[in-house]
Amino acid sequence: MGTAFNCFTTMKTRHILSLALFTLVLSACQKDITDMGNIDSPVLTLTEDTVTMHAGETHQLRLSYSISGVEWSSEHDTVASVDIRGLVTAHRQGTTLVTATRESGDDILVTRSASCLIQVKE
Repeated sequence: MGTAFNCFTTMKTRHILSLALFTLVLSACQKDITDMGNIDSPVLTLTEDTVTMHAGETHQLRLSYSISGVEWSSEHDTVASVDIRGLVTAHRQGTTLVTATRESGDDILVTRSASCLIQVKE
């Protein structure tokens, strides 16, 4: 009976250790998935959809959350240009679309972008 009891105790201990290890791995996986969603969100959004400016003015565009690796561009640089930090400079009357774009990690085929319509008045 002593050997059977020892065998049962050993099996029970292994089962408990296996369950604890499984729980630890599962919680680590859930944390990684959650964190990945917060850090590498699939949606890139700006805090503004439209901005009206006058020639000579500047306006700082901002993303709704901080993220690196964003490239800024203006559809019509003669109307308004944008620098690498999202600072828009109005040049002359007209409209242009300023876009923030980011490639998605290692997959260069997936891009995320958000745009803001810039209206420049005299």
